[in-house]
Amino acid sequence: MILRHEFIVFLLFSFHAGSLPANNGDVREHTELVRNASHSFVIDVGGTLDPENIEITIENTGGVPVVKPRIKVNGKYNFYTLEDMVAEITAGCATDEEKAMAIYQHVDQNYYWWSFPRDNSSYNPVRRFNVYGYHICAQAATQFVALCRAAGVDARVYETGVHTISEALWDGAWHLLDSDFGAWYVKSDNRTIASIQDLLAQPELVARTYKPYRWYRRDDDRKIIYRPDGEPPDAGLKHIFDSAREKGRIEHSYDDRVFTDYSMDITLRPGEKLVRWWKPVLGKYFDQREKLEPPRYGNGQLVFEPDFSRHDYSGSIQRRNLKLAVEDGVLPQVHPDLWQDSAHGEVSDLVIPVRSPYVIVGGNVETAFYKGGTSSLDRVTCSADLDPTGDKRTRLWNYYEWACGQGEVQQVLDDKLIRDGRQATYDFDVIFSISANQSGKSIPKAYPMIYGGISGLEKVKITADLQVNPSSLPALSLGRNVISYADQSGGDRDVKITYRWREKSGQHPPGPPRQAVSPADGSVRVNATLEIQWSAANDPDGDDIVCYRFQLSFRPDCAWPLATNFDRDIREGTSLKVPEGWLNPRTTYYWRVQAEDEYGNRSPWSRVFSFTTR
Repeated sequence: MILRHEFIVFLLFSFHAGSLPANNGDVREHTELVRNASHSFVIDVGGTLDPENIEITIENTGGVPVVKPRIKVNGKYNFYTLEDMVAEITAGCATDEEKAMAIYQHVDQNYYWWSFPRDNSSYNPVRRFNVYGYHICAQAATQFVALCRAAGVDARVYETGVHTISEALWDGAWHLLDSDFGAWYVKSDNRTIASIQDLLAQPELVARTYKPYRWYRRDDDRKIIYRPDGEPPDAGLKHIFDSAREKGRIEHSYDDRVFTDYSMDITLRPGEKLVRWWKPVLGKYFDQREKLEPPRYGNGQLVFEPDFSRHDYSGSIQRRNLKLAVEDGVLPQVHPDLWQDSAHGEVSDLVIPVRSPYVIVGGNVETAFYKGGTSSLDRVTCSADLDPTGDKRTRLWNYYEWACGQGEVQQVLDDKLIRDGRQATYDFDVIFSISANQSGKSIPKAYPMIYGGISGLEKVKITADLQVNPSSLPALSLGRNVISYADQSGGDRDVKITYRWREKSGQHPPGPPRQAVSPADGSVRVNATLEIQWSAANDPDGDDIVCYRFQLSFRPDCAWPLATNFDRDIREGTSLKVPEGWLNPRTTYYWRVQAEDEYGNRSPWSRVFSFTTR
């Protein structure tokens, strides 16, 4: 029995009499047939907003295994290996500082805080991002460190005793970047990011740092705050560094879990397909027996329906004393080679492996079979090795000894799979054992004994239910989408790619603020204590502007803010008062603003404005 828990969150939404939420149109579908190792095609998405992505399916419809099929959209979503992730995250970065900040922002902005899955392999960035997408402090720190090291930036995990954080090394010094809290702390020069040791020596650097609230988007795009900012900036932070004075240490115990070489690559056999949904269509997730349902996750299925009349699946199944219809034309499709008698009692076995890059959270095995007699030598049984810790077969079914003829069974695997605990399931084996009595060869092929005295399998379909992180999936966006496909298969392949999405119309995002009101753009000799003001944004639908996101930076590209104090939401007015002591004299600063309407639609960033202090 699954226990469901109720919890309270804050919903931020409002109703505007003059405007309605975006209208969702009919579901659109695009199917592309691929026969080359490299293939590109275009999907144009209409509407006025980014679409609701629904499903992507890759299916092997040919006769050879499809090895490492990969899909990118507009050059993005290449998250198959650690090296792939780092290359995309740090694209355009020239220095170790730039790489570390890009990785920090990836972990901070593309995951959300939630009770972590106890799957040991989820500490690895590849599995964490593609499978789960949520974490607590230890996972956030280990993701950051693993990605930094893969990018050539030295980094380390630090345990304070009550919180796990991370540091990166650049310019000969360590710098604390806490991607779980979404914060770092600037030294008294108002420019250099402090280390843990700096903060132990100067705790006031922590006290002046604004701690942002946490939020995520529901599938219906309403914003939910589950850790609102209601405390003084230093509340809840000071005790972390007080604890570090007594219990702080550099931590290496995560390394064996973090640096295991995981990949999201897969080989699809003929008749196998990988289906992924952006929403939790199945409602299944890892740790389901003991954890609350994550607020945002997706599901998928790996479905294998082999056709033994066309393919022998050499190298992708194991068999003993078995023949296939593709080899001898005999039905049922899978049947014993040597029939059993008192002198030859070897049972015929078929082992079908299921290997998934995503965590398996359920599934089923559908079988159509035939049993040619009722003796002890006539047998059709099905079992599975569902335990990732070793070879432990679980009997799924055994067709009645007293029965014969055709039969069908659908065995649900959900309650038999190990879905909770530190060892998650990413693969399992389905095993069929078949035997046919030698004396049954004389049985005529007449209904109901349509195949005579032989026993075997007519049809097999194995489905593994998956948990996926929707943020990692190759999503379509408004306008032109160039989809790039590549694989490493040998010979000719036949692959079918299907996208399903729903376009959104009837709403438009707001425009960005157009002017720097005060100080004017390019102003010089500005007081270091000032209030930055911008012009109000306009919404083409007349929707209310409920929030502005403000960023202040040393950099003309605003790649990261001066401090986390200066990357924040402004929910009242069109200005931000800069606290005293944060701006240095004779220094140029750059800033920009983004508007958000009452339905959560965000504008592009404004152009970057600047001013120079006196």
